[in-house]
Amino acid sequence: MRLFLAFWILGMALGGALEWDRLPDLPDREGFAGVFSGVVSEGEEDFLVVAGGANFPDGRPWEDGKKFYYDGIYILPLKDDSEWRTAAVKLPIKVGYGMSVSLKSGQCLFMGGKNAAGSRAEVLELSMTSGKVKITPIGTLPKVMAEGVAAIVNGQVLVGSGGDGEETQREFFKMTRSDPAMVEWESLGWPEGARGRMYPVAGVKGGKFYLFGGRDFAESEEQKANRIEGLDFLKDCWELDVSLGSWKRLADLPEAKSAAPSMAVPIGASSLLMLGGVSVEFWEDQVAARPEINGQGMEHPGFPPSILSYNTVTDRWAEAGSLPLAGTFAPVTTPVVFWDDKVIIPTGEIKPGVRSPQVLIAEVGGTKLSFGLMNWIVVAVYLLGIVAIGFWFMKRESASSTEAYFRGGQKIPFWVAGLSIFATMLSAITFMAVPGVAYAKDWNGYIGQWPILIIVPLVVMFYLPFYRRLNITTAYEYLEKRFNLATRVIGSVIFMLFHVGRVAIVLYLPALALSSVTDIDIFAAITVIGILCVIYTVMGGIEAVVWTDAIQAIVLIGGALLCFGLIVSQVDGGMSAISSAMSEQGKGITASWSFNDISIRKGSTSGLVLFVAFMLANLPSYTSGQDVVQRYVTTSSEKEAAKSLWMNIVMVLVGSAIFFGLGTALFVFYQEKPDLMDPALPAKDSALPFFIIQNLPIGVAGLIIAGVFAAAQSTISSSLNSVATAFVTDVYGRLLKPKSLDDQRLAVAKWVVIILGVIGIGVSCVLAIMETDEVFMLFNRFIGFALGPLGGLFALGIFSRRPNGLAGLVALISGVLTVTVTYFLNEAGVIDLMPLLYGAVGFLTTFVAGVVLGFWLRANDEDVRDLTIWTQKK
Repeated sequence: MRLFLAFWILGMALGGALEWDRLPDLPDREGFAGVFSGVVSEGEEDFLVVAGGANFPDGRPWEDGKKFYYDGIYILPLKDDSEWRTAAVKLPIKVGYGMSVSLKSGQCLFMGGKNAAGSRAEVLELSMTSGKVKITPIGTLPKVMAEGVAAIVNGQVLVGSGGDGEETQREFFKMTRSDPAMVEWESLGWPEGARGRMYPVAGVKGGKFYLFGGRDFAESEEQKANRIEGLDFLKDCWELDVSLGSWKRLADLPEAKSAAPSMAVPIGASSLLMLGGVSVEFWEDQVAARPEINGQGMEHPGFPPSILSYNTVTDRWAEAGSLPLAGTFAPVTTPVVFWDDKVIIPTGEIKPGVRSPQVLIAEVGGTKLSFGLMNWIVVAVYLLGIVAIGFWFMKRESASSTEAYFRGGQKIPFWVAGLSIFATMLSAITFMAVPGVAYAKDWNGYIGQWPILIIVPLVVMFYLPFYRRLNITTAYEYLEKRFNLATRVIGSVIFMLFHVGRVAIVLYLPALALSSVTDIDIFAAITVIGILCVIYTVMGGIEAVVWTDAIQAIVLIGGALLCFGLIVSQVDGGMSAISSAMSEQGKGITASWSFNDISIRKGSTSGLVLFVAFMLANLPSYTSGQDVVQRYVTTSSEKEAAKSLWMNIVMVLVGSAIFFGLGTALFVFYQEKPDLMDPALPAKDSALPFFIIQNLPIGVAGLIIAGVFAAAQSTISSSLNSVATAFVTDVYGRLLKPKSLDDQRLAVAKWVVIILGVIGIGVSCVLAIMETDEVFMLFNRFIGFALGPLGGLFALGIFSRRPNGLAGLVALISGVLTVTVTYFLNEAGVIDLMPLLYGAVGFLTTFVAGVVLGFWLRANDEDVRDLTIWTQKK
């Protein structure tokens, strides 16, 4: 691990991944090992249930004490300060060391186990009725099984591993319940070459099942590493993709371990915590200390409390703190129960043959890095500099008329317009999300940038001439000329509604990502970004917007290159290590280009489908989005506008490659230095800001984070100015006050910027208070469904001479309805469609419907003169 210079980490404070506490002790003096446990619910009440298990009530094992099994059931209400109570009913038999899962429907399942007579196969369903425990037998396991694991993956119950007392089990099973009263089982096989095992740890993350460590009966009496007392301790780990039925070997545990509480705790975006466990080395040390009683005895220090973190992205293990020791011990051979985002470890074995009635509970915490005063000063200077640019343009009278405010007097240099287009499309969300995607997955998303090679020539050849020669201010003026006023107003309103929502989301998500890994207050981030953005947009108009966009694009690219260079200098192998990750670990472009693999289903990795989907999803932004089209009319000529678009090709392809490369570099960095990664990192998108604050010098980190703020501002300012332009030009000046003076329209535009900014800030703060954006994102999704059809309407107008205004309007409506119905059918499972294709569905439906309707609803030749590629002047 590299050494950090002191001034680089001054003020950084790291918090624990789990914050521990205790629930009331189980009402048994000894406590138990091998209990069944889960959470059952009735109405609004949740209850922790602990049942069965075993202990040594009449003497310890080294005192020739006998192990007893139990059938008692204990219940603890979890939503108040209640005490434990003993249930009136008992398990049908005295049993322990079975497998437990809690169901979302409010019941829990207790499966298998063993007692003095041998291993068992019963499956019991526990529920609460009128405050009393109800036990319902629902069948048996496919084999007798104890000391195994169970989990729920994507709503499906899995059980396996363990053994029958004589040999270990080498199979996993998935439960099916066509009849609620009787379970059935489907085999999921076993990883090839893996040994069977007792007392492994299971985990679930990202819809996949994980199996860590455990122990097996020794294959021979030969003395070998990780073998003791006729048992082989295992360190191999496995991942099961349940949907595909395929197993994959993972990185081994740092040391072979067994009997840790199971399950592993899912934490953050990509980590699983293994809590404690026993290693052969620890066992051997205890035997050496007390050979006469085989390492047992009350002098035993208790089992190791160390916590290991497994990162499912980097496939690496790291130390992650320890279980609490003040007045408690680290338990083994006991289940882990999840409830209300908390982790419960009931009772368990704390020394060989010694149990404890303790019940531990933990809440997931996380690392918060201090942003620091110097970083805040850098951010303040940078953002105030951006505001100063707005003030300078105001003094230059760049906001003295609607012509200047909306089109910058058509004197913006092409390279500034090109950078502005790039920055407008590149939000702060993208700046963090693209490296996050490459860090967590691969470069398949880079395929989405290639369509720019087709989109720009299409725009330059077929769209740009109309926007420039018609001398329009908004894209939707073209719709009125080609179709009718209704299409213009509807198109403009769709755009405005989408960007009202976009302002709030672009404010909220970057602030959320930054506040989750630093001590930056989310409300402060939202307010500062929003208010300063409104100020310079109001003052400087489109000139201030495009110039600040250009600056921010340069800062973001420069910041990404700086981070990339730092990582290359810190990882062994430098660039070759990053290249190797892309080629050997599947971190590059993994899409298939075979025609045989073409699929439009969810999860499709067909490169051809991805290319077409991205092209039809992005084309509307360049042809019908006012925030981008507005840049086309800020340059001095059509030729200059075209040059800005050609420049944008380079920016998109090179800039995106830098961001994807940075994500791969982050992967290599944290794979090589797993101890530096916070297991509680809340989202993969947070990997880049976490790295910036953790590793860049104070001041430089502030500059890059200021760039993140600036990226949000560039997107928001574009939305603010373009919405003001659309409202004043298409609604206020066309419908509400067509005879209004230019000064009046300018004043209205500035008020629209202010009002929209306030609304965006307010909605973002509400989302932060609610800590959920599901409802708002759903609203934005439905509005966004209209963008594809809107792009299809523009294509219809330019490439088809037949459809008239009514045909265009009906085609637009049919496109919106079709994509909305498609969404609901897809969500309901009636169809299986890659969500990325929603844009293509809307675009193509609108275009095809318009062309067909054009055979009946035809436009007059005079009405479409100079408005389609077939009727324009040569």
